[in-house]
Amino acid sequence: MRNSVEADLMKLLAALGEKQASGQGVFIEEKKYGLIGGSVSHSLSKKLHGLIGGYEYKLIELRDSSRLGEVLHMAGFYGFNITNPYKEIVIEHLDELSEEALDIQAVNTVKVMPDGKLKGFNTDYLGLMKLFKTEAVTGKKVAILGTGGASLSAVYAMKKLGADEIIRVSRNRDKADSLVQVEEIDNSQKLSEIYNYEDSDWRDAEIIINATPVGMFPDNGKSPLDAYDINWECLKQTEMAVDLIYNPHRTKFMQDAESAGVKTIGGLGMLIWQGIYARDIWEGRDMEPDYSLAASVMERLLRDQLNLVTVGMPGSGKSSISRQVALAMKRKFIDIDRAVAHEEGCAINQIIEKSGVEAFRNLESKKLREVCARNHQVIATGGGSILKETNREIIRENSLVIYIDRPTKLLATKNRPLSQGKGVYNLYRERANLYHGIADIKVNNKYRFGREKRMADEHVTFNKKREADSKQSQYMRDIRRFARSVAKRYKLHIRHIVERDIYGIGR
Repeated sequence: MRNSVEADLMKLLAALGEKQASGQGVFIEEKKYGLIGGSVSHSLSKKLHGLIGGYEYKLIELRDSSRLGEVLHMAGFYGFNITNPYKEIVIEHLDELSEEALDIQAVNTVKVMPDGKLKGFNTDYLGLMKLFKTEAVTGKKVAILGTGGASLSAVYAMKKLGADEIIRVSRNRDKADSLVQVEEIDNSQKLSEIYNYEDSDWRDAEIIINATPVGMFPDNGKSPLDAYDINWECLKQTEMAVDLIYNPHRTKFMQDAESAGVKTIGGLGMLIWQGIYARDIWEGRDMEPDYSLAASVMERLLRDQLNLVTVGMPGSGKSSISRQVALAMKRKFIDIDRAVAHEEGCAINQIIEKSGVEAFRNLESKKLREVCARNHQVIATGGGSILKETNREIIRENSLVIYIDRPTKLLATKNRPLSQGKGVYNLYRERANLYHGIADIKVNNKYRFGREKRMADEHVTFNKKREADSKQSQYMRDIRRFARSVAKRYKLHIRHIVERDIYGIGR
């Protein structure tokens, strides 16, 4: 039995045949869809829909809601995604709501129906539900940070998954007092209560979901908890922290939770699933979860988004190895030390001698923030980059971090004033735990690249030029082989993230 898409296609082909038989010209309008939001220039939705659908997709930025109704009726568009801050206000411009959108009172997907009317749907809650195994939520207390449209979808999803108690947390006490509580789905479940951040009633939640835009690119490095001096040691019951933000990949909210030993997950999986479901609604497809498609799309998006950053002791081979990794992966390579030196017009040891270590560290932090905000690069950091906590956060936001560990006796010290001054072993003792703590992957570099095996025939000799060329060739072969293994580890780790996020926590 043909599905609805096949049936529609057969009808279209039959209509075209009739038109051609009667000598009439045929014009087929390409379907267009779009994302409407207050700030969408950094959205991944265009790239996402380019991977999951064969249609044109536009980013439509509206600074206020005055033209929202006009945009929804633009000719040639067959549907829209809706993002902040219009998920609730868009309802007044729609002719009809799906059952879920009516219950949630927030819309993220609009379909232009055959009669020209606009129908609103919510696929956000479906996307969020896909991140969880049902057992991970059943009977749990959930705190949702934020009170906007995204939080309403999160409340609905958590109730569907069987949460025992759901609390929304507002930064504005007056707003919290005036908000209407969401209707019950099941009489055995409690209504979602609303508290202020400063209240203690929500702090024993086992799952905390950030449904605010705090920490979203380009305002990286922020957490909604920071303004209230709430640290994760105070949230002792929390087992899982979920951030609906997907850019950066690891928000400060998530990094702080990870440091306290809390399991975390970001919003990219939710974005992908809600997009697939929106496509199915627009095109009249059966809304069956396509895990294979979701996994392949996430892997592609993560590879495009995540930098590969190497950390490790001075002289561990980060720069040489990273340069070859970049060549193997066809990516731009940036060496932070070289970038700082180029900008200052002198070598790193001269900067330290002239202005001191602290001045150099400030220049290093500035360059790290600039470089790590971009995507799809290979970045070699300086040996001391990880000493500042802010640097560690910056590095981890949009990168997979690879720690290149090398035995201290093999570490080069030439033109490295700190290694020479403090001693390599003392530096290693200071920094080893920081390297381990920041890294997603650890690789051991115990090799002497270019060290040739003795030839069986001791009597074979080379002239000096040929011997030098031979050694150089062996060096490049060795380091390229090592670089390929590093690139492979990066790809395997991304697949691990995909397995976890697409198939659900605990699956």
